[in-house]
Amino acid sequence: MHKPHIKHTLNIFSHLVNRIPPLAPKNMVADAKQAYKQMESNFDLELGEMEKTIIFFGKKLWPYRQAFKEFFNVFENKLGESFLLGKLEPNLKRRYKEFVGYGGNFVDLYSGNPAMFFDVEDRVKVGEALVDVKRDIWGHTAQAVFASSRIEYEKKVARFQIILDDIEKRLNVLSAMADDEQEYPNLAEEIRGQVLAFEYGLCLLGPPYHYDSICQTVEHFVGRKHDYKMRNFV
Repeated sequence: MHKPHIKHTLNIFSHLVNRIPPLAPKNMVADAKQAYKQMESNFDLELGEMEKTIIFFGKKLWPYRQAFKEFFNVFENKLGESFLLGKLEPNLKRRYKEFVGYGGNFVDLYSGNPAMFFDVEDRVKVGEALVDVKRDIWGHTAQAVFASSRIEYEKKVARFQIILDDIEKRLNVLSAMADDEQEYPNLAEEIRGQVLAFEYGLCLLGPPYHYDSICQTVEHFVGRKHDYKMRNFV
């Protein structure tokens, strides 16, 4: 049996490989799924090695996931409420319309805002319906990018690939900064930690980072080194 922290990381990888958006290269998909199967059956896994593998495939899949997410969000905003209403029982549907009448909306259901409006049993039912709605919208989005929206989707993938390539270059610069930092070992560790955090954000192992924040990081650590110097000077 896997240790809890290994199992948690394995679940993240499972989500990554089982929700691969359309048109990702078949060999990449096959390699990712094979890597997951090997991890699943290996009870001597070390967390660091697991994370390296997940980061590798997470980066490869990132442009497709980001492009798909943009389409998914459009369809969710457009169709989410109608999909939800089609799944709710009549009394719960009426309750939802009352919720909307009081200023609530479909998006609010994903937050804690409706907690005081729906009782516990209703919240459970709405939550289950929302899971089904996301699954249905995912399928609807996949059909769209395979057919009517394919060209636009491929353009988005290409755009996100360019962004990823730039992110990789910036992370390489940061890693080189850390390797070259001999005077302040703690600063080098800060830089390496930030690089890893950015990589986590690309593959579901951690929260995503905005591209602008990545672009500003080299300058940030130049300032951090100045802070170290001033601290030692004083």
